[in-house]
Amino acid sequence: MNRNILSWVAAFLLIVLLALPSSAWQGRMAGLGDAGGLIEDESDYLIHPAGIASDKGFNTYGSYRLTYDKTTRWDYSANAPTFGVTYPYSSDGYQWKHGALIGSAFSLGAGRMGVFFDYAGARGKYKGDEPFSGFWGPGYNSYELNNRLDNFALKVLYGLPAKSVKVGGELQIAYRSEEQETFLGTSAAFFRNFPWAAEDNPAWNLYPFMIPYDSKYWEAQGKVSVAGTVGPAKYAVTLKGGLPFAADNTYSFDVDSVNSFKAQGKVKGFHVGGDFWLRVPVSERLALPFVISTGYKTIKRDGSYIRAADSWLNYEHEAWDFFVKVGGGADFTPAAGKRFAAGLYYDYLRTKHKAQFDDIFPAPEFYVDTYADMPDSGEHRLTLKALAEMAVCPRTTLRAGVNAFYGRINTDFSYAAVDDTGPYMPLNVSASGWTAGVNAALGATVKMERFELEPFVNAGYTAFKTSGDGTVGPAPVDVEISKAGWLVGGGLSVKF
Repeated sequence: MNRNILSWVAAFLLIVLLALPSSAWQGRMAGLGDAGGLIEDESDYLIHPAGIASDKGFNTYGSYRLTYDKTTRWDYSANAPTFGVTYPYSSDGYQWKHGALIGSAFSLGAGRMGVFFDYAGARGKYKGDEPFSGFWGPGYNSYELNNRLDNFALKVLYGLPAKSVKVGGELQIAYRSEEQETFLGTSAAFFRNFPWAAEDNPAWNLYPFMIPYDSKYWEAQGKVSVAGTVGPAKYAVTLKGGLPFAADNTYSFDVDSVNSFKAQGKVKGFHVGGDFWLRVPVSERLALPFVISTGYKTIKRDGSYIRAADSWLNYEHEAWDFFVKVGGGADFTPAAGKRFAAGLYYDYLRTKHKAQFDDIFPAPEFYVDTYADMPDSGEHRLTLKALAEMAVCPRTTLRAGVNAFYGRINTDFSYAAVDDTGPYMPLNVSASGWTAGVNAALGATVKMERFELEPFVNAGYTAFKTSGDGTVGPAPVDVEISKAGWLVGGGLSVKF
């Protein structure tokens, strides 16, 4: 970790510790392996705002989390035996992830209000090479993939009792800055964000890794929430949604570090979702928690670059994401200060990316590159979570958590291109495979005279591998994509 990161972390923690007045909270869930919905926790009202009405007093919270995500292998290969060509991309790299939250909750009128400032950031860098053979080979290409994320959000929550239930809501204003970029070094030139691989240039296709963009926009979000009881069972229901505004988007293409064009446009879209938690007590020591969550997000980035009245470029990049989570478990408290819990969850994850570039020159010259599925992917995943928590003395509680998952993936890749002289060879491929991972966490709560500290650490390993076949033009093609890596992280939460 470099000196700048250490200085930033130290400064943030100093601000948090001096902020008055805070009982650590998000650190507890992180030390249990991120077990939201499996056990009850004060931080649950960040998911279900109605829950803030249950607390009392004036509390100030702070939390910081840092994760180093090391990718040891990120490979993509395509082979067309009929043509005697092969394109093996092999890369590795890393990503730093930051998460911070600071805020307070206090009584206001008949209910309680919470005001929080939230930050999520990421910096990723990956390098690779491609010793290919084919139409232009044998040859060698090198490439680099970068991503950057800065999300700042101001959240205002309010909840109050209303007869036999609690109701609440959240309003959020966020600023998003997101960027993905690719660099490709060939014997011909050095390209940034090359967009025309569909024109029979599979040796220059980095879109299976990421589609570039540079987006900056504001986003408004809202939640409505209800929590109550049905007999002995507790429930919480929250609906949420949001949409971007005041958006700018740019797709930049450079050759040898000379700006060739900047297609500038907007970001549009929306997202909706919901969470339902149910907790059924079986006895004084045993409760059965259940979770249902779902979400849908669509986002469209576009841009245009005008060369002259009869010469321009238009581009669009659309992404769709959908998920459903269903599961439950058991939360067992055999004695005061001891807790054990475990749960099993099913997730269905679906994502699709589509991009198109229309490059128009003085008639009749034109080029249209369409990446219809890059990718179109679906996954069925099972996740097992388990945790343990024990008070070792009145001031200290130790905890640990582990979660492991396994999923089956089906993915489609396709592109096609055409110009004023006719079509190029289209690509259509279907691949399938698996993904798996494990993450373990350790944490503690240390109660001081006026505040509580919750340090935590975690480490994990993930991998996936898919392979399949299809066609490129009239010829068969085989593809394989694999990725593996490990992560390590930690952080601290504080509550006064």
